[in-house]
Amino acid sequence: MLGKLAKYLRIFGLDTLYSPKNINPEDYSTEAEPPFIFTRQQINQHKYGRLMHIKSDHVHEQLEEIKDLIKPYINRGNIMKRCIECNTPLIDTVREEVEQFVPEFVFHNNQRFKRCPACKKVYWQGSHSKHMMKCVNRMLDEKD
Repeated sequence: MLGKLAKYLRIFGLDTLYSPKNINPEDYSTEAEPPFIFTRQQINQHKYGRLMHIKSDHVHEQLEEIKDLIKPYINRGNIMKRCIECNTPLIDTVREEVEQFVPEFVFHNNQRFKRCPACKKVYWQGSHSKHMMKCVNRMLDEKD
């Protein structure tokens, strides 16, 4: 239910686990800094202080709901440095190593690539990056 939100949080550089299954917040309550848990499920009075019910079905509205909560954790140096699929930190990769994994046009028009060492997904600065940076700037209340 919150898969798109998880991807956006990863774009913002936030270490974000996603589970479509129910999790037990009590499992995290003893950690030094317990994680925030976002859910679309209705929750009756729950003792876990970092559990938040997300009301909207739309990712941009969901981001607005949690904006004040996550904004202090966003570090510009970590933006777009996590795999949006599996949450693993990305690594710089040699351009020639990704040639067979990206469209020819992308390969010939980009010099720098990143790769997820876990799922092998390849990333580059494309037009989608501009859209993501606009979203980041809105989140941080900065001009594009």
